[in-house]
Formats: sequence, structure tokens, C-alpha cells
Amino acid sequence: MDEVDDSVVVFSFEDGWRIVELLTKFDYQREGGLMGNCVGMFYDGPHTIYSLRNSLNEPRANILIVGREVTEVAGRYNTVPKPKYIIRVKRFFAERGYTVAPTAFLITELRSRNGGLTQNETRRYGAG
Repeated sequence: MDEVDDSVVVFSFEDGWRIVELLTKFDYQREGGLMGNCVGMFYDGPHTIYSLRNSLNEPRANILIVGREVTEVAGRYNTVPKPKYIIRVKRFFAERGYTVAPTAFLITELRSRNGGLTQNETRRYGAG
């Protein structure tokens, strides 16, 4: 990935995988394009977006955090992340002391069943 990447590494795994924080609007838009999701629209909101990256710096999962709570973890195309990615992000949450919402790993599945935003998201983001 030779494009500009202003994201900052916030957590490193022994095997070269890492978790980065998206900082700029370009980071958000680039991430959304690479992951096939709408992460780009979350720039400048009341949250933080992290990206789980492999040793080649390719995104594998997106993590949405509001305050100290993980509210969503999504894989490519907003799918439930692969179990091997979930293991990594859970380690990050444990070591950083984040609280994880009960639906954090299932929110994308719930969204697809409901045809869009969940009730909590509708209230939080004023959509729907």
C-alpha cells in the first residue's frame, strides 16, 4: 500500500500485525475504500476508529470506539470479522482496558437483518 497513510500505530503484535488509529479524512476515506465499507463517513464524529492491519499493512478489521467502549468491530464489507482477527482485537481491548458492548461483534449482522441502522445508532447519529 504505497498511498499516503497518516494513521498512527497504537498497538503492535509480535508478528508484525498492528492496530492503527485513523486520523485524517483521507485515512477514513482510504480505509473505507480498502475495506468496502462506509468508515469514511465517520470522520469527525464522537468516536475513534482503529484498523487491524496485517504485516503488510493491509486492513483486516475496523474497530469503532465511543469513549472507552467498543461499539462495533467489522470485517471487510461490514461482515463479522474472521475468528483469527477477533482474537487479535480482543487482546488489544484487554490490554487497553476497553469495555466491549454486547453486540460489538454482531452489529453488522444485526444491521443487515434490520435493513440499516440499529435503534441505538439511529438515536446516536440522528439517522433514520
